[in-house]
Amino acid sequence: MSTFVGYLLVLLIVLVAGLIAYVGDRVGHQVGRKRLTLFGLRPKYTSTIVAVGTGMTIAFVATVVPLLTTPLARQAFFHLSEINARVNDLEAQAEQLEKQTRESSIVISRGQPLYDKFLLITPQESPAERRKALAAFFDAVVESLNRTYVRQGLKAYVGKSADPEIAAKLDKVLGDERVEGYLLSGPVIFVTVADYNLFVNDKIQFTFEPYLDQRIFAAGQSIASVEVDGGTQIVPNLAFSELSGAVSQTAIDYKMPYFFANALPSITQQDVDSMQRAIREGKGRYYIIARAAGDVYVHSAGVPVRFELSREAK
Repeated sequence: MSTFVGYLLVLLIVLVAGLIAYVGDRVGHQVGRKRLTLFGLRPKYTSTIVAVGTGMTIAFVATVVPLLTTPLARQAFFHLSEINARVNDLEAQAEQLEKQTRESSIVISRGQPLYDKFLLITPQESPAERRKALAAFFDAVVESLNRTYVRQGLKAYVGKSADPEIAAKLDKVLGDERVEGYLLSGPVIFVTVADYNLFVNDKIQFTFEPYLDQRIFAAGQSIASVEVDGGTQIVPNLAFSELSGAVSQTAIDYKMPYFFANALPSITQQDVDSMQRAIREGKGRYYIIARAAGDVYVHSAGVPVRFELSREAK
């Protein structure tokens, strides 16, 4: 409707402009025929001045009357930049509110792990055995996700591994080039993750992300360290928190999935007190080192570490 009104206004302006031109021309023509003069000018110039003046007068009246009678016209003429700025601000606020509304109703974020178990397949298994294991894993995932997320506002996933369409998708998962390439080097694990952001009333969707189940750290391997000065009072929780963050980042750099890269410290309060006392009473440079508590693989689903105090960084 507003677009139609806009077209009408454009048409009206064109008609008014034409009317002004016509009236100005006719007045000038009549002045020219009567051979009138103005300020001693020749009739030809007088008629031109009268025609232009008439047009200007009509345009002036057509502009002033709306300004005197219509507040909206005055706003449009004298405060157009402020109006445009206000419109832009309101549009930005509306966009932000819409974004917040969408984000506040999100149930699952893209890439989020959805199932606390994973499937491990090995090169030694036959294709039929891998296919059977993946089908059973799929059905277990669907049952768990429907039980967990339908109550949070998502629509249930409908389908079983035996359905022809789903069976074809599972075959495609095992036939993926990455999976076949990983199997040449060792076992492969499948983790269930969301392939899209899912909002309330969306249908549950997921995908199986494959990872080569490689060794990330060897038992006793130094992963990260933090330097402290002897004779100072350290806050163990801060030092261990800093180390845990460094361990997680190093694990990610070594191809551990980010959701498995959390450091799981193995240390007693007695060890913490002993380490703190040694640093406080000592002199020189010390290092608190985080070492792998055992061989850490992708399937470890975490990075167990032990902390030790040393004079050397590694």
